[in-house]
Amino acid sequence: MTTIMNPGRPATEAEIATLERRVGFGLPGQFRAFLLKSDGGRPSPNIVDIDGFGATDVQVIFGIGRDVESSRLDWNFDTFRERLRVGLVPIGCDSGGNLFVISRRDAGAVVYLDLEAVYGDLEAATPEYPVAADFDEFIGRLRDL
Repeated sequence: MTTIMNPGRPATEAEIATLERRVGFGLPGQFRAFLLKSDGGRPSPNIVDIDGFGATDVQVIFGIGRDVESSRLDWNFDTFRERLRVGLVPIGCDSGGNLFVISRRDAGAVVYLDLEAVYGDLEAATPEYPVAADFDEFIGRLRDL
């Protein structure tokens, strides 16, 4: 079972609605429920296996009201907007700065974006690797090292 370490205060419905307007679509129910409960944090265990890529860590799951700016959903959406195809919202990162995103197009699937593979090349397409069909499956797939 995954525990969220250093959880934030629960997000409010109003904060989630503001974020949804900013990203242009409603967040999937499972991720909304997570934000309403813990608003991000560090998962333990935190290793996930990604088909076609290998294993990586989940350093943090982003939230709305996190104290550290780089751990906030809005900051990551704005910062990486040029690297995101339409309908993707960053929800977390690994220790290398690569992103886990939720895909609206794929009904809330979690996808891994390998930003390191295209570092410095803003014209290159960012490699994407499917991780889980939804947020709950993503959390359920986390394992110890």
